[in-house]
Amino acid sequence: MTRTVKRTNSTEATLYPLWFGTNRKPKNLQDLSLGFSGERDRQLHYGTCQVAVPKSHKIGSTGSPFWQRLLTFTDDRLKLKQESLKYLQENNFWDEIQRTLQANQPDERSALVFIHGFNVSFEDAALRAAQIGVDLQVAGIMAFYSWPSRGKLVSYPADEATIEASERYIAEFLLNLVQKSGAEKIHIIAHSMGNRGLLRAMQRILAQVQAESKVSFGQIFLAAPDVDPDIFEELAEAYQTLAERTTLYISAKDKALATSGIIHDHPRVGFFPPITVVDGIDTVEVSNIDLTFLGHGYFADARDLLQDMHQLLIHNSSPEQRFGLRKKQENGQNYWIIGR
Repeated sequence: MTRTVKRTNSTEATLYPLWFGTNRKPKNLQDLSLGFSGERDRQLHYGTCQVAVPKSHKIGSTGSPFWQRLLTFTDDRLKLKQESLKYLQENNFWDEIQRTLQANQPDERSALVFIHGFNVSFEDAALRAAQIGVDLQVAGIMAFYSWPSRGKLVSYPADEATIEASERYIAEFLLNLVQKSGAEKIHIIAHSMGNRGLLRAMQRILAQVQAESKVSFGQIFLAAPDVDPDIFEELAEAYQTLAERTTLYISAKDKALATSGIIHDHPRVGFFPPITVVDGIDTVEVSNIDLTFLGHGYFADARDLLQDMHQLLIHNSSPEQRFGLRKKQENGQNYWIIGR
């Protein structure tokens, strides 16, 4: 699957390719263009799709609100090409990824995987993955794992149960990506509740590979984790063992995680105070950068943060070496602040 540009008129768009894994149920296996539902399946589905990215695309955005498009007469929305949804048998999926990566230059044989959070549909996950891939200028392939979130605000308890049931599928997808894709580096971005699935998936991978060949990932980005800090501190050693570098992004202005903390009667890792600092993981506070209304989607919206992730993907720089980060201390532990 290659990247193509349609040049039909002044609104030409780039078709951005994505690879995906999901344990959602297809709405219709005979017609995958209908997409995937919010229901759980008991198997992994592999496939590819394309997202149209318009020339008017703005960094950090999947599209302007309706009123803004009305004022500017410009449609800058990213759009999933439903007809591009393609289901692949597992072996064919890995064969195609290998062929795609081998066609790249040696330093461009990497993969970045996005794992979404609560209240996200399959289509929304695809759009966000494409936006991240375009804005971070991913050199290799961009992939996403879409677990069966119901895609509704009122379905928070259902999504909590579902992300737990999806852990083994996330682990299987990531482990297969390491072992069968031929990628030189595999990076991961997990957002919000998706961090619960990733944390447990890493535990599964760690337990599975201890008796096998060593498995390692590149950069792991933990954005606004909706995770209990006690559980995180207990299990975070898996990141230290399996990743080249792990970066935790937190904010004091994240209203969604503040609400989650109230619901659970305990703070979340991605919200502070208190600040979560764990050995081997770089904690970066982002409260000073431009935030969305809920302050929860900053990982993909804010230029400063996208720039920080881009530096890590390219150079694996320590916080001391990265532009725009300032060191602070909390109870004798170092963490970092991005933004003024």
